[in-house]
Amino acid sequence: MRIGLRGKIIFITVATPLILGVAAMVTVQRSVREHVDGSSIHESLDHSVSVLEYMLAARARALTGGAEVIARDPRFFSLVTLGEYQRDRQFVATMRGMAKDFNRIAETDIFEVIDRRVRILASVGRVRVEPGAAEGIIREARGGKSATAVMVLEGAQYQLGATPIRADGRIVGVLLMGSEIGPIVARELRGQMRSEVTFMANGSITATTLPENRDRTALLEAIALSEGSEAVETRGVFKVRGEELTYVTVVRRVPGSDPEQRQLYAMQRAFDPELVFFKQTQNDLALLAALALVAALLTGLFLSGQIRRPIRQLVRAAQEIQKGNYAYPLSTKSGDEIGFLTERFEEMRRREEVYVGSLEETMRIKTDFINVASHELRTPISVIAGYRAMLEGGELGPLEPRQREALRAIGSSLDRLKVVAERATSMADIRHERLEPDFLRQPLEPLIGRAIGRALAGAPRRTVEIEKDLESAIPDIDLDAQLIEQALTHVISNAIRFTPDGGSVHIALGRSDHGVRLEVDDTGPGIPESRLATLFDHGYAVHSPMPHAADGESANRASGLGLGLAITRGIIEAHGGTIEAGNRPGGGARFLIRLPAEQRQRRAA
Repeated sequence: MRIGLRGKIIFITVATPLILGVAAMVTVQRSVREHVDGSSIHESLDHSVSVLEYMLAARARALTGGAEVIARDPRFFSLVTLGEYQRDRQFVATMRGMAKDFNRIAETDIFEVIDRRVRILASVGRVRVEPGAAEGIIREARGGKSATAVMVLEGAQYQLGATPIRADGRIVGVLLMGSEIGPIVARELRGQMRSEVTFMANGSITATTLPENRDRTALLEAIALSEGSEAVETRGVFKVRGEELTYVTVVRRVPGSDPEQRQLYAMQRAFDPELVFFKQTQNDLALLAALALVAALLTGLFLSGQIRRPIRQLVRAAQEIQKGNYAYPLSTKSGDEIGFLTERFEEMRRREEVYVGSLEETMRIKTDFINVASHELRTPISVIAGYRAMLEGGELGPLEPRQREALRAIGSSLDRLKVVAERATSMADIRHERLEPDFLRQPLEPLIGRAIGRALAGAPRRTVEIEKDLESAIPDIDLDAQLIEQALTHVISNAIRFTPDGGSVHIALGRSDHGVRLEVDDTGPGIPESRLATLFDHGYAVHSPMPHAADGESANRASGLGLGLAITRGIIEAHGGTIEAGNRPGGGARFLIRLPAEQRQRRAA
């Protein structure tokens, strides 16, 4: 498919911004996706994890710090010291009342006073912890160092702090305080970090800010799937698909917890709002790309119009020149390169008009001369032919043998003069387009046979073999038998003339797409490539009684002033056909004639 100038200009104009726009959109989308998927949410989650762990560490320090303040109170450690020796109701009530007073200040969920023998002196918190359950941190506190831990008690997680109670330089007991890591902590973290927070222990959720049960189940399933392959706390960031939202999730072990209890926390950030931002960015980029494409298309249409309009005028002017019209209007208003080209084209067109006019005048004079000469030749030819007949018939007296030989030479020359006069008349008719074939539907094969006979009769001394390959069932075609026979005689005579004695001329007739094709091949010297383009303008037959084509000099074949091939082309073209000349691969010339099966005149009728 041929692409016009406008299409090429629009393609070039649109392709560049389109490619740049697509490249820019892909680059920006990739950068935004990397930022959304890798930087924005991940950094937020990492920050949330740091805040949560810092918060838990601060709570642990607050527990141990508050416990140390209480343990250093003289009233407190004095009662603990007495508790080793007194266990009556009054002492227990006094110890419990003092513990409640201190816990009102500390506001902890667990507040237990343990003596040196690991017996509970008072337990005033909301949750009671048996000494055996917190044996580890109690043992560490009895060793003289405060300790913290996270434990699961009654289905909830608590952060515990154990602080030694000293009196007179010795440890007389342990103060155990603790606060729940539950919904309050989770909601507080969510308010600060805008992330969903979930605490888990032994595969169950102890506290969460996730509103939907399906989201909680999806989180537990995701953690359960990862337990068989790798530790979930080292898994990194992963996505969990909830009921309506997709969460970017990070899971860690609760600091200070017992690994055997599988105490975990999860920080989650909804990915969908980021996707909305990402899709909005995509839509904005697509809109910009569409606007750029439309702008480029409009620019291409405008530029193509500015360029194509004057060029179309030049093309149309060139087409009109082919038709002989040199007056087609051209606009030369623009001062750019196209305007300069138009001005030069106008100058060239004027010079061409003058030159073609002179050539046409010369051709007209030449044709008129040939026409006059051909007609003027007929009178002397007729006179000479008449006197020759009278001499040959003895009407002017007896003839000697040498005189009869002269009469035969005169007859041969008269025959040549008649041929020249006939061809000159035919050329004049072709030049003036006066050749009007009388079309009649008839077979072509008999005409070929008669043309071969006439060609052989014109070369009686030649020994050239004629080979025929005529396809059977060739349909009849519309033609002027006399003119076609004349044209075929010229082609076949030319092939015989330039084929050396002992050579052959091959004639093939077959069907073509819309008619018939006739091919005439010879084994002569061929035609010079430089003369093929103008071969039918002047002809190349050498009017010699005995051509020496066997010498293999193709230049001889291009010499002479014969008009046979020019007449042949005029006849073939008058029939709506074509004739081509070329050289065979193995040597010799080849002529190809194509004739349509029907003429326009017959189809119109």
